[in-house]
Formats: sequence, structure tokens, C-alpha cells
Amino acid sequence: MKKFFKIYPFITVLVLMTLIFGLLSPTFLDPGNLTNILKQTSLLGFVALGMCFVLIGGGLDLSVGSIVALSSVLIAGLSATLPPIVGIHIALLAGILIGVVNGYFVTAFNFQPIIVTLSTMAIVRGIAMAYSDSRPIFGTLPDELFLLADGVILGLPVPAILFFFAGAVSILFLRYTDVGRQIYQVGGNEEAARLAGINVARVKILTYGISGFLSAFAGLMLVARMQSGEAVRTGIGWELDAIAAAAIGGVSLMGGIGTVVGTLCGALIIGMMANAFNLLGINPYWQRIVIGIVLAIAVASYSSKNLRNLIKRFSSSQTKVN
Repeated sequence: MKKFFKIYPFITVLVLMTLIFGLLSPTFLDPGNLTNILKQTSLLGFVALGMCFVLIGGGLDLSVGSIVALSSVLIAGLSATLPPIVGIHIALLAGILIGVVNGYFVTAFNFQPIIVTLSTMAIVRGIAMAYSDSRPIFGTLPDELFLLADGVILGLPVPAILFFFAGAVSILFLRYTDVGRQIYQVGGNEEAARLAGINVARVKILTYGISGFLSAFAGLMLVARMQSGEAVRTGIGWELDAIAAAAIGGVSLMGGIGTVVGTLCGALIIGMMANAFNLLGINPYWQRIVIGIVLAIAVASYSSKNLRNLIKRFSSSQTKVN
């Protein structure tokens, strides 16, 4: 058990935060509140899961929040004139297309991911605002769609079930498929992966496509909950939360290292933090400060680990020379 928590320290953090918030707020551990946390976390969780793929592959995607916004207005807007299933498919395909475009420009022109996805973030947000005229869209949505937000199966909310199912599929994909293992190889050492015969461009484009799809699916979940689509405020800051969730769960911002389980726990930690801050009456802006600090610690921790490894290698090489 001790070895388990040493390998997965984020689980220890998750358990400790649950106990601490439970002591600070009597209502935190109420079944109704825990269900609400799972519902809230599932939205960020899908985006964080997509970010996990991109980060492991050595990339970065800042367009995820804008894709969520575009997906929400497309589904709500198109459902007014077309069958809802058509709008859903168009929104999901749009998310995939945006991800593929991100991956193409990163790989084909060797552009920095932060520049490409920052540009896409602005463009996609602008398209969503133009389509919706910067106003909420209340579409004619079927009752079945609302089950995605309010349905319950075996005592668990449907959004949480879908979130954990997506996580399970992602674990199997990354761990037991050739392409999944190639994502780790590309993120760990892109040049070595290329020399090993791996199609680096294809792998990277795939990770961005997955990220776009999962972000668009989060937009679908949001429409089911809000019964409307909105482009101005939807998804603002979600890219930071998604990166933080992955980093908290041990995903390296430098690529090649990380697990889906860690990302799921990271998303739960952020969701619990937001819920506890609300229950305790703490200004939500403090949450942004805490997330920023967590990101700084994650980067510093990984950088220091790299520095120690370089020092060890240098020391061992000097010993061999002497």
C-alpha cells in the first residue's frame, strides 16, 4: 500500500483533500454534493483527458476552451432548423477538424504548439461569437439529450459514467496499442522516434484530433446541462484548468510522461477545490491563484528532476574518463 501511494502520489492528495474539505465543511461529503462534484468535474475532465494526450505527445493545446464554446453554439443553433443529431455530429466533426489543423501546422511547418493553438483559440472563439452574434442560443433540444446532464445509472450521474468510461478507453489505448505507445515515444524523444520508423506527424496530429473531439464532446455535455449554447464566456480559462489537472496528475509538460489515471485524479482535485471554495465562501479568484502555483510547482519539479539527471550523467561520464 505504501508503495502504491508512492507511485501514485496524486491519489494521496485526492484522499487528503477529501478529508480536509469534509472537516472544514459539513455539507462537503453529502451524497448530493459529491454527485454535483462529479457532474462538474466531468466537463473539465473530458477537456483534461484530451490535453493529456497532447502533452504526453510533446505538444500543447490552448484552443480547447474555444472548441467547447464553438461546439455548444453549433449544437444549440443547428438544432433549431435541423435534427439535433445532425448538429451534434457537425459539432464533433468541427472539434476533430480544428484539432487536426492544429496538429498539421505544428508538424508540417514546425511551428511552436503554443503559437499555433493560441492563434486557433482566438480564431475559433471569434467564429463562435460571429455565429451566435455573441448572444446565448436556446435551441430546440430533445429531452433525451438532457439525460446526458441529469440522468442517473446505478446511483452515478451519467456525465461521470461517460467520463470514467472515456478514461478507461484511453488507458487501454495508451497502454495496449502500438499507436498509444508511440505517443509516449514521440513525446519522450521525437528524433529517436523518427529514427525508429514512427510517423511522428501522424501521431501528433492524432493527439490534437483526440483533444479536439473530447473538447467538442464537453461542449455537448454543457449544452445538455445549460439547455443553451453561449460563445462569450463558455470555456474561458479551461485550457489552464486542463493543463493544471494533467500536471497535478503527474503528466510532464515536456512530454513523454504521464497517465490517464493521474489526469482523472487531477480533474477531480480541481473540481473538489472549486466546490469547497464555494461552500466555504472563499473568493473563487483564489482558485486561479492556487492553480497557477500548482503549475509553477509542477514545472519546477520536473525541471529540477531533469537537472539532477543531467548532473548524474555528467558525473558518471567524468568518472569513466578518469
